[in-house]
Amino acid sequence: MTAQRPKPGVIPRDAAFDAASRWHARLREPDADAQTHEAFQDWLASDPAHFDAYEQADRLWAAMGPAPGARRDEAAIEALVEGAAPRRRLVRGIVAGVLLCLSLAGAEWVRRGGLDDLRADHIASIGERQAVELADGSMVELNTDTAIAVDLDGRERSVRLFRGEAFFQIAHDPQRPFVVRTGDGDVRVTGTRFNVRVRGDVTEVGLVQGSVSLTASAHSDVSLRLTPGEEGAMTPDGLGPVRPFEADVATAWRGGKMVFFRAPLGQVIEELNRYQRGRIMILSARARALPVTGVFDTRDPAAAIDMIEATVGVSSFRLTNALIVLR
Repeated sequence: MTAQRPKPGVIPRDAAFDAASRWHARLREPDADAQTHEAFQDWLASDPAHFDAYEQADRLWAAMGPAPGARRDEAAIEALVEGAAPRRRLVRGIVAGVLLCLSLAGAEWVRRGGLDDLRADHIASIGERQAVELADGSMVELNTDTAIAVDLDGRERSVRLFRGEAFFQIAHDPQRPFVVRTGDGDVRVTGTRFNVRVRGDVTEVGLVQGSVSLTASAHSDVSLRLTPGEEGAMTPDGLGPVRPFEADVATAWRGGKMVFFRAPLGQVIEELNRYQRGRIMILSARARALPVTGVFDTRDPAAAIDMIEATVGVSSFRLTNALIVLR
């Protein structure tokens, strides 16, 4: 290279700047040809940092004055830099698009419980059910989109229900109480059969047999004891009211069924959406309030829509089974 080098200590020491300085000098040599110009533009467009490094090198060389023997066609060289700008924008666009896709994918992964899955011992995917026998002889049945972590030690047995719904049949052990924990509070038992569902920020507990005690995280000094046939709830504000628990309806999912008696269509669709990766939507408030009675298969939400259309008086628009719109 015939160009003069700046003094040591003036140049920032990084690879991009070193390369930019070499290109700055090479472009101004007498034998710099079209092939050299094309290679420079390829290098410039390959990384947005190269533009910044080249501009920094150009400012530094300009401050030091012209290099001996260098060509002075600065306008042509500036045109080379500008000519690489569209490719620079393309690279930035691609990088931005990739980052956006990764961001959206990450947000969707978190929304669907990805963080919970990393901590879980057992997971039932959307549309699946899973039965788990614990080391103490207890049985846990997981409904669709459910994740749990199990911890059995010498003093206490516990299951953390991160999301979803599970039916518990607890082996009797008065020396080691069994606790089901959710984000809303604890369900404490010794031996019993009950259903737990996390619905948004509310945990619903329905008792079939035995006895359970509910303690909400918001008021840990207050407990609620349920008897068979009762359902309680733990909310961000504390304990909810006790209601009748219709076990045959609420736990029909254990046999792959959903049972509704004059339930609003909006509630029915909310349940159907739990069992599929696609989405069912309702456009009108009128349709959302229509009463629905029926028994549907959890494995085939699309068939349930066929039955609803035939009996309730709504129509649907379908973009495969990924999106069904009722009106």
